[in-house]
Amino acid sequence: MKRAHGGDIYSFSKNIIDFSSNINPLGIKKEIISEIKNSIYDICVYPDIKCNELRYAISRKEGVDSDFIICGNGAAELIFNIVLAVKPKTALFTAPTFSEYEHAVDIFSAKKKYYTLKERNSFDIREDIIDYIDSDTDIVFICNPNNPTGRRIKKELILKILNRCEEVNTFVVIDECFMDFVYNGEKYSSIDFINDYDNFIILKAFTKMYALPGLRLGYAICKNKRVIENIYLSRQPWNVSSIAQNAGIAALRDTDFIKETIEYILHEKEYIQKEFKRLGVKYFNSDTNFILFKNKKEFDKKIIEFDILIRNCGNYRGLNEEYYRIAIKRHDENIKFIKAVEILIENDFNKGGV
Repeated sequence: MKRAHGGDIYSFSKNIIDFSSNINPLGIKKEIISEIKNSIYDICVYPDIKCNELRYAISRKEGVDSDFIICGNGAAELIFNIVLAVKPKTALFTAPTFSEYEHAVDIFSAKKKYYTLKERNSFDIREDIIDYIDSDTDIVFICNPNNPTGRRIKKELILKILNRCEEVNTFVVIDECFMDFVYNGEKYSSIDFINDYDNFIILKAFTKMYALPGLRLGYAICKNKRVIENIYLSRQPWNVSSIAQNAGIAALRDTDFIKETIEYILHEKEYIQKEFKRLGVKYFNSDTNFILFKNKKEFDKKIIEFDILIRNCGNYRGLNEEYYRIAIKRHDENIKFIKAVEILIENDFNKGGV
């Protein structure tokens, strides 16, 4: 698979509007910026190797024991740490989903199995995924809500997956990096199951909700202390800077920010979907802060002429270059995006549809 992600703005104009990375459109909070500035002299000493104060803050937010929490240099690092701890020989993925899961298991040249998500089913995971999990499956990766489809999984199905994996001794990674953007997301999170199962870990990050992709900060939650210890042993020490730790603590102080963001996302997503319908653009309903849609090949290259960068999803397994993903941005930016789409349609770029 070609390794590509959103947020690659460095080859384009400084005026580029980046719809390719799914970051909070409200941006970074001033309080976090102040904490980063105040933490600058902390670089004179080594950071806390176990991120104790940050883990305590996360434990209060998530309602779990701080011993169940491990912090990392972004969720992406933790994906590789988990694989190094579990050492899978066979892994199961949905297709499409976040590509770094596959890249991580390639470390061990693991056999890869795929559960293909169907467009006719709105790219939803269905109960037949259970049939793909057997005693030869060492690890299963579930992204909830899924990237790039934006679809969340029914909690009842998550429970069935956990039970099946417990039966056959399979480890489960549930990536909830986009769950914070889901309306009533706490109702759909797997955090309620964390005390009942030893065979799964939840991934989360500060990257998206708190608009900190350049700082690199994520965390994982797992009851299995052996797995947590193996992750510590498999990673480099001092992987989370003092500045990142202090920024994370500051971010968690403001609980109203998440509610404000969710309301903003819902309003702007409704606007874009309404405009997509008006323009005849096929899109897929999303539970989070981005939208997957279809258009002709080269659409991303056409819209870049308007200084708008979108995510071409051609490198996602199970999709092709007629699929694109956009983040929900600020209203003025969303208007510019829709106007650019409309101009391209008027210029017959979309003649004949897809």
